[in-house]
Amino acid sequence: MRMIKTIKTLPYTVAAAALLAALPAAVPVIGSSAVMAQEAAPKPAAKSRKVPALSLDVHKQIQKAQEAIDAKNYTEAEAILREVLAREKINDYERAVAWQINAMLAFEKDDTKGTIRAYEQILKYAESIPEALELQIMFGLAQLYFSEENYQKALQYVKQWEPRAEVVGATQILFIGQLHYALSDYKKCVEYVNRAITDAQNSGGGVEVKESWYQLLMSAQWEQGNLKEVRDILEILVINWPKPVYWTQLAGIFGELGQETVSFSLTEAAYKQGFLDDKPQQIVNVAQIQIARQAPIKAAWILEKAFKDKRVEKTGDNQKLLGQAYMLASEWRKAVAPLEAAAKASNDGDLWLQAGQVLMQLDKYAEALEAFDGAIKVFSGQRAGEQRDRKLLTAQMQSGQAHTELKQFKQAEASFSAALKLARADRDRKTANQWIAYMKAEKAREDMLEGKG
Repeated sequence: MRMIKTIKTLPYTVAAAALLAALPAAVPVIGSSAVMAQEAAPKPAAKSRKVPALSLDVHKQIQKAQEAIDAKNYTEAEAILREVLAREKINDYERAVAWQINAMLAFEKDDTKGTIRAYEQILKYAESIPEALELQIMFGLAQLYFSEENYQKALQYVKQWEPRAEVVGATQILFIGQLHYALSDYKKCVEYVNRAITDAQNSGGGVEVKESWYQLLMSAQWEQGNLKEVRDILEILVINWPKPVYWTQLAGIFGELGQETVSFSLTEAAYKQGFLDDKPQQIVNVAQIQIARQAPIKAAWILEKAFKDKRVEKTGDNQKLLGQAYMLASEWRKAVAPLEAAAKASNDGDLWLQAGQVLMQLDKYAEALEAFDGAIKVFSGQRAGEQRDRKLLTAQMQSGQAHTELKQFKQAEASFSAALKLARADRDRKTANQWIAYMKAEKAREDMLEGKG
């Protein structure tokens, strides 16, 4: 029996919304103590750049605008900033500062597009602001465009920022990996995420490698079909974050790699730890594993318990699996009920036939006849063909045998005659004729006994 694979796809789609944590907590303010609190912000050594002075008057206006923003008086702040930018006799540094406060204002109002516009205005005066801050704004723009799902624009800013940044930390590297994932460049994503993990591990505990980093790495490897790498990452996740989903996914990956024994063992381990309690199909998989391992009675126990605990629904397919597990374990009496339930649920001729055969084993001939009648009805309604005729022949033959055991000789003869008409092979015709001869001999014996009586 082919085990249903536990892993069809990995549920790790990296959505932009899930990555907003990488965005700055506040907008950088030039000439102010309210500098952007950004964990990922690079801090390159600033090159010598002549920065113009901020006049006292402009400084006072900027301070008023900041106070208005702090007080949520956004309209007042906007008016002050418009007045400053409308002046003709202010230098580029002062314009950059005013646009910086505009960026803060837009950010406070959750206006991402407005924040982007303000940031890009600042970059027009790049030669009049510290280079470290210019780079900080570039990286912030990459993050903001990412949040807007404009990944190409985000990548443009990253490409400008990365070669100029003297310090590129683990969180910045990870962000670039996330960006490449969003652009479906999975090879580049793997490269950057691996760099981020290595950088964090070498930081001496300064940066923590997070579970989500490995999830992203695993997803990128999965997208490339690198199953061995996915397996290795899942083993790390199972050890460090032993969640049920990782156990089942690891079992599935081993199955995909053809290592069924390891896959089975992992699935069983997950089941025994209760990791599959809310996963009906996985529980069914465990039962199938037991059948594959020649332990059908264990499969039956697993399914019975799952039915009792209402963790697995008593569908036709699941009842069929339970009945077949009992049959393979030679537990004929216990096989009857689930096989009959499955046959009724699906109106499956093969299941009716199996149920009848089990009932014959138990000498329950009348009940077996009902099952064979069900099989004959289903098969008769199907298009004639070699496979269908073979099944119908079997059902008619076994119906004749049940009638014979019940001494219903007329009905038995009708069933054997129907089987004889369906027989294509000499062997089948010979078997049908032998049963007809046996049935007639039994009838003669019964007639003789009745005559003696």
